[in-house]
Amino acid sequence: MKKILFLLAILSVGITQANNGKKDRTPEQIASIQSKKMTLVLDLDSKQQSQVEKLLLVEAKDRKSNKMKREDREKLTEEQRFTKSEAALEKKIAMKREMKSILNADQYAKWEKMMAKRSKGKKRGGKHRKGQDEKRGNRN
Repeated sequence: MKKILFLLAILSVGITQANNGKKDRTPEQIASIQSKKMTLVLDLDSKQQSQVEKLLLVEAKDRKSNKMKREDREKLTEEQRFTKSEAALEKKIAMKREMKSILNADQYAKWEKMMAKRSKGKKRGGKHRKGQDEKRGNRN
């Protein structure tokens, strides 16, 4: 019994530290990891990887500086929500244009599919929801 409690304690500490590690990443770390993942998936050359990393770094810094608490978001007026939504869409358009200038046609098509899949996952509730669909056999 003591061994089981000890193992549970170790697991819970490990899980807590792993979750905290994700939240404490700097924009530089986020951009580096994302660019490396994209390099693996899209087969980017070194020049493309550095350009993508710079672009992702700007995006990560912007995201971190604009992060709001849930309570603050709920206090926004309709006009403020509209302005934030419009600004977010402008940033997405700019990102898409930049990626199109960096990637070749095949890479760009693959990147768009990745983004569409990612967006679809967020709309359905993210990874948790996706896992539930797979358990039920509802694969897309």
